[in-house]
Amino acid sequence: MSYLSTVNFFEDRAFVDKWLYRIRTGELDLSWMNASTEKVKPRPENPRRGLIYRDINLGSYGVEAIPEKVRSNRSYAPRGAELPPGLPDAQAWVSRKSELWAHNTDGYYEEAVTRQWNASTDIPWDHLQGVELPEATGKALAQLMTFLTEVEMIATDTPAMWLPRLNSDFVEVKAFIAAQTMDEARHTEVFRKRALTTGYGLMQASPMNEMALKHLRDADSFSEMSVALHLVGEGNVLTLFRFSEYLSPTDVDKKIFRLVMQDEARHVGYGMQHFKWVLEHYPQKREILHSHLDEAENISFAAGAATELTEAFIILAGGGLKSENIAQGVRITTAFQLKQMQEHFERLEKCGMPERKSVDRSKLFAMFEMGKAAAAEAGIKF
Repeated sequence: MSYLSTVNFFEDRAFVDKWLYRIRTGELDLSWMNASTEKVKPRPENPRRGLIYRDINLGSYGVEAIPEKVRSNRSYAPRGAELPPGLPDAQAWVSRKSELWAHNTDGYYEEAVTRQWNASTDIPWDHLQGVELPEATGKALAQLMTFLTEVEMIATDTPAMWLPRLNSDFVEVKAFIAAQTMDEARHTEVFRKRALTTGYGLMQASPMNEMALKHLRDADSFSEMSVALHLVGEGNVLTLFRFSEYLSPTDVDKKIFRLVMQDEARHVGYGMQHFKWVLEHYPQKREILHSHLDEAENISFAAGAATELTEAFIILAGGGLKSENIAQGVRITTAFQLKQMQEHFERLEKCGMPERKSVDRSKLFAMFEMGKAAAAEAGIKF
């Protein structure tokens, strides 16, 4: 046990005597009833929607009361509570608002809790009865699902790691990150189930993608993690989900990808709004964000070309292993990869960083321009 109480209460005579005195006399202290906190009585703005975080955003309990640097509360106490002497230092890593805040954080959390779905009962698994995919397609689908199971487990671990590191004053962000962790755990579950129901089981892990995933887990700051996970990684996966839904061989697969897409879009939305918040409130951090993006884009480019993913995607897109299938699969996969890059830079532009769309500023953009030229030469449109 890494944390030990500073007092052995079993041997603290004063503490034991006080406990026994209360039992004998029923005398109460009641000092907590005089807590010097703000008295409010929130009501739901929309009774049909219920009482949401935005309705309790009042006075000292509201998000506007959070300073850029939270110095007063180093404990686990909820924002707005009285802080008596003796509270332990929770040693939060993140106590700066600019490190994690985002426009509409509470809204993303509210959406998450109202749009939960069940990987056991909301997927029509019974529709797979009697479905036999061709071997090449079935194995390619199993490989894609293996890759996605791998990805989503790290996407579960990574935000979860940050929960105890965030100052307790940032309750809305902590709530959103907790909801995201549940989303990712559900994605892991549904992709694992689909891999096994192909009849081919799990296929091969991807060293290249695991290197990229380790980059997410080992981020030095919350903002670096968010750039790499929410903005770059999940942004790319969102495009992947959309293409995968289009290519899905069964209605079960289409349903899976539609459901995971709605979750992934919410995570990307938080990442974009966090990025915008930092740029708007702390423009001096622009170069730091560029540095985060440089590394995230490098890793993303490598992971996107991993053999285990690319070849499976080509076979699924083309519908088999015949030469004409492969040719069609290469065309669709190339269009998908270029679309991933294009949408990445479009997101950055919407966040307020249009300068990434330059070969001098972003090496990924240089690869995008090179890929576009090669695709045009091959007659591939995207």
